[in-house]
Amino acid sequence: MDKRIKLALVGLNFGRHIIENQLLDGPGGKYVELAGICDLDAAKAKSFGEKYGVKVFESLDSILKDPEIEAVGLFTPPRGRAKLLDSIISAGKHVMTTKPFEDDPEAAMAVLKKAKNLGKVLHLNSPSPVPSDDIRQIFEWRDKYNLGQPISARWETFARYSEKSDGSWMDDPAKCPVAPIFRLGIYGINDLLQLCGNPKEIHVMHSRIFTGRPTADNAQLSIRFENGCVSSILGSFCVNNGNPYSNNLIIHFENGTVTRAILTPEFFGRTKDKVALTLQTVKGKDEKITETAFIDRAVVSGGYQWDNFHKAVRGGKLENEISPELIVNSIRVLNAMKAQQFSNASAMID
Repeated sequence: MDKRIKLALVGLNFGRHIIENQLLDGPGGKYVELAGICDLDAAKAKSFGEKYGVKVFESLDSILKDPEIEAVGLFTPPRGRAKLLDSIISAGKHVMTTKPFEDDPEAAMAVLKKAKNLGKVLHLNSPSPVPSDDIRQIFEWRDKYNLGQPISARWETFARYSEKSDGSWMDDPAKCPVAPIFRLGIYGINDLLQLCGNPKEIHVMHSRIFTGRPTADNAQLSIRFENGCVSSILGSFCVNNGNPYSNNLIIHFENGTVTRAILTPEFFGRTKDKVALTLQTVKGKDEKITETAFIDRAVVSGGYQWDNFHKAVRGGKLENEISPELIVNSIRVLNAMKAQQFSNASAMID
């Protein structure tokens, strides 16, 4: 394999989890070398630099001037991120970032197009650069069994948080609208945009049950698509059933139904968590067909595709790359949700 990509990571509030779970002890370590870190909190950066044994950069500009750094992991809040991304790719660096990509669809599209024109790789985890194994399996069943168009879908995820107000962007409804959807349900938005098509209309409901923040901790978003498919997404910080972040999905097509559910390690002994995909359809008039596929949780939607990042940075071509429009459509959905978060009205997607 080619040498690992030298990457400097910016933003340690969330980025430290990427370092510890993805780069130092995770799937990214095979493809990426953590070559430095940076954070607005200099004391925090110094502390983590000593912990990880890596160089501490005083600013993003200092990273961009370092010829040894090939890529930047940008894990800052989404508002205004396109401007930072533009500076990174203009300096000749590649980027791995996270969801939500931005909160300005025009700025997002502009920087995505610029990255392509400059030949710089700009990836994020959701939507991933190419369809994940679970989404690809659904596409394969759809085509193999002529399932037809999507009719309805339900996606849900949850965990139990005990958050307190801290003055961060997650306390601000303008920066973190309908928080459980903005922070967790974005994965569902991106899944459904891939599976169901272009969004047309949204409606949102939310509540505050346990949270100490001024933003919601329980929410549901409904999306109507241009093809008539209707869907709902539940995001909650209020549920503890021992299986958090399950990202469960049920999608009904004209001629069949696919469900996706997380199976815990207890189901498979001591193996990694698996995702179970189950198809139910019919052949002819009355022959029922059921298929099940088990996929490692590490390679389902929402995961960082470090292997594809490495391949693209090293000049390889990725097959079936997602379009910039998919990324931008998710931002349009979030903006419509933001506009209607305090009303009881639906909103059309611009």
